[in-house]
Amino acid sequence: MSDKASAQQDLLKELYNYSATIIPGTETLIAELRHNRQSDTDELFNLVIQGINWEIEVFNNCEDLINRDEQRIDKGRMASAVGRLGKVLQEKDDIKLAASLEVDFLPFLKAMKRVAETMNV
Repeated sequence: MSDKASAQQDLLKELYNYSATIIPGTETLIAELRHNRQSDTDELFNLVIQGINWEIEVFNNCEDLINRDEQRIDKGRMASAVGRLGKVLQEKDDIKLAASLEVDFLPFLKAMKRVAETMNV
């Protein structure tokens, strides 16, 4: 196995383990934004966004492996989701923000977890 392939496998293993934190954290954030904003919701938001950004970076660095046999993650769709999130952030509307996270990013996080799992990490 090449150094690159080995590093990609290590990244996907790390991502799989991180999924146990980022997915429930994102779900909690969505609920807080919709129903019950807490004193630390903004802090949780920042952590979730950092986590999503990290997973996007993992995807970018492992795309050739992830989409080798079939398109498991659509890069164009992810780019559109990031653009929509940017617009929603400018509006400062918690309900729209929750919707963006639920519709665009939660499925991405779950798909990345499945990808990591199916690649025997």
